[in-house]
Amino acid sequence: MLLIRDGDPPADGVVMIRAGIMTPESVWRTATDSFEEFGAYLVSVEAVLDGTVAETCRRSLRIGDRYGKVRLSTAGRLRSAGFALLATFGLPHFDVALPDLSDEVIKRLDACFDDPVRNPARHFRGKVRP
Repeated sequence: MLLIRDGDPPADGVVMIRAGIMTPESVWRTATDSFEEFGAYLVSVEAVLDGTVAETCRRSLRIGDRYGKVRLSTAGRLRSAGFALLATFGLPHFDVALPDLSDEVIKRLDACFDDPVRNPARHFRGKVRP
């Protein structure tokens, strides 16, 4: 069962971070996994609620230095494209709810995010990884 936190949804201007480059295949896979576990097509994101994108990536147990790239959007862009943001797990985690896994929905989700950028939390031996 998916537990939803209490609290206000993030404001439209809040930056949302998705770990990885978000290929259609990875979106399909993660959403399918969430459907099997929770009965809903979900894609995890982290909200920049306190501090910067870099600080949020560093603090995140989901992002950390596990991913070389991240993609950025805003809560408003996601909502204006018709996606709901669910307050799941602990702050600053949210899930983007997808109505289905059609090519059109996955393309619409992809269009909400900027191109991939280097994950600012990714470090190796004191240097930022490429």
